[in-house]
Amino acid sequence: MVLRRPQKHRNARATMLPSTLQSHPYVAASLAVAGALAVSAIVNRQLAKAAESANPAHGKFVEIDGVRLHYLDRGEGEPLVMLHGNGSMIQDFEASGMIDMASANYRVIVFDRPGFGHSDRPRDTIWTADAQADLLQKALGRIGVTRAIVLGHSWGASVAVSLAVRHQTMVKALVLASGYYYPTARVDVIGLSAPAIPVLGDIIRYTISPLLGRLMWPMLMRKIFGPAKMPEKFNAFPSAMALRPSQIRASAAESGLMIPDAVAAQTGYGSLIAT
Repeated sequence: MVLRRPQKHRNARATMLPSTLQSHPYVAASLAVAGALAVSAIVNRQLAKAAESANPAHGKFVEIDGVRLHYLDRGEGEPLVMLHGNGSMIQDFEASGMIDMASANYRVIVFDRPGFGHSDRPRDTIWTADAQADLLQKALGRIGVTRAIVLGHSWGASVAVSLAVRHQTMVKALVLASGYYYPTARVDVIGLSAPAIPVLGDIIRYTISPLLGRLMWPMLMRKIFGPAKMPEKFNAFPSAMALRPSQIRASAAESGLMIPDAVAAQTGYGSLIAT
């Protein structure tokens, strides 16, 4: 003889979870949010992979102290090193046409700084301007550059200044564009640096930040290039690469380091004497 559980018991168990969710709406809401975040994380991961597939590395790599750096090396003549700003990568200088123009007269070397483009950014290091300058000095030496003109844009200007202060024989001259040199009150860095916060920031950068970034990208471009329109040539800039979770974290970390770096850097400006 086979004993079977009464049908009404099975029905009661089947309806237990929905009734629990109805009596505890916060549980239902939490599960819905968690599910949405999980879906967005999967979508953003696939978008990041698609961006890297569509924009493969087209330069060279050099590994320094376990950090793999991607760089372009074009032209011949006196070395000219270009360092991009926060949130950007080599393609910023490519889209502007600066690499093509400069390489007609110089040996142009352009790095993806740590965490941007195709370069690594290990989490066991706080990537201050000084830390990046020391890394790049070693990288330049490895590829045969012992003295160069160094151009830095925005956050790259901070790295360029640090390179000149810490490795004076390496830097023949500095070309600085839109740098941040002295600390000021910047409320915006609080929100911008959030994705770099451990754990919570990791959740944000894998879920919310890439989606918000895609929505806000047109407005950001209008702000950067305004009041003029964004030049059509900048459409070649791979925005999808900039909106990967890994690069969002690097950008957020540099936003958080901006003011402390300026505080530390200003004591060394006096050593930058033209010779």
